[in-house]
This record gives sequence, C-alpha cells and structure tokens, in this order.
Amino acid sequence: MIRYTILFCFLVSILVACTKDKIPAINEPMEPTCDPIINYDNTMQAIISNSCAIPTCHVSGGNAPGVYTSYQGILGALDNGQVEDEVIVQRDMPRSPGELTEEEFDLFKCWLEAGHPEN
Repeated sequence: MIRYTILFCFLVSILVACTKDKIPAINEPMEPTCDPIINYDNTMQAIISNSCAIPTCHVSGGNAPGVYTSYQGILGALDNGQVEDEVIVQRDMPRSPGELTEEEFDLFKCWLEAGHPEN
C-alpha cells in the first residue's frame, strides 16, 4: 500500500509540474530576423517592381495613386506611413497578381523598420 501511495504522489507531482510549462503555439508568428543591408537599391526595388509597379497599378497611367517605379516615386507614401499601413498593418496591398510571399513581407517589414533606406 505504501508503494502505491508513493507512486501516486510521484505521478501527481509530475502532472502538476508539467502543467506549468508554457509551450509556444506552433502557429505563433515569429518576428523576422532583419538583415542590416536591406535597402531599396539592393532588395526592395525588385519586390516593388514585381508587386506594386505593375501594369494598371502604381505606374504612369495606372489606376492606383503614385508612380512606384523609382525610390523618389514611392518616398511620399513611405514617409506618410501609407505603405506601412497598407502593406504591413492592413495587409491589403499589394493585390493579386503581385501578392507578397511571407519572405517578401518580412523584408518589407524590416526595410520599413530600418527607416526605408535607399542605398
């Protein structure tokens, strides 16, 4: 009987100890690790050209406001927070067919957090 009591106490102590552990959820988003050399010239120009400055969008004569074919063209929307709001916060830009991959989204986020350097 003493053996069962000791075994029972042992099992209860293990169960109680394990319930206090915090296991991170699998689906929790991880913050991206930002590369210090992300800038418009070496990284973001290609992403913006392929996702934003596409026909009918942010190009001369396009349907969307602003011409994002150069750093100077997108700078106003960067400085006033429009790009961050629409791309990072709301995640409603860019729209198909130029949707960002998760990697591109992370690069965008890092670039904006770094102050959106040109070069």
